[in-house]
Amino acid sequence: YFHEQQIFSKPDRIAVVTGAQQAFSILTRLSFPGRGQAVLVEQPTYFRFLAAARAAGCPIIGIERDEQGIDLEVLEAHFRSGCIKFFYTIPRFLNPLGTTYTLEQKQRIAELARQYDVYIVEDDYLVDLEDDTKADPLYALDSSNHVIYVKSFSKTILPGLRMGAVILPEPLLDLFLAQKHAADVSSPILSQG
Repeated sequence: YFHEQQIFSKPDRIAVVTGAQQAFSILTRLSFPGRGQAVLVEQPTYFRFLAAARAAGCPIIGIERDEQGIDLEVLEAHFRSGCIKFFYTIPRFLNPLGTTYTLEQKQRIAELARQYDVYIVEDDYLVDLEDDTKADPLYALDSSNHVIYVKSFSKTILPGLRMGAVILPEPLLDLFLAQKHAADVSSPILSQG
């Protein structure tokens, strides 16, 4: 499935989760390398991600996003500050704007993440609606393993089927899986089937 979306990963770096919301809950509670404690989010953004961050006691910083995207100089200033744990973004079909980053914007975001050693959580929940086969996700443009790719299947297959997947960089994999197993041992096998 991921290969069809231009997302290539070793199978052991993919974690099945009980919906993307479980991934957000774990990621906001997880200790990341570096000293940053806050999550940077686009405004507007997915309200349930904000709920997960608040429940985890994770400080939230906003960056404005409009029809043209975000101000990449402002993004760089946030990354440079050292206070960012990760940047949560919905590069494709942001709700409620419906906008998608250009290839150049995605490349610059990935480059800034590498340059300032900041992780990105890419929420690609509507990739199945993409009709441009050349529209790569941020994950595909990441040459430094700074993008955490989150995919929900609940939005496109069946809302009640709480199923998702996360592709994690090596330094975060064991920490994430330990939290996942502590929460529910594993996602329901029937739903996975």
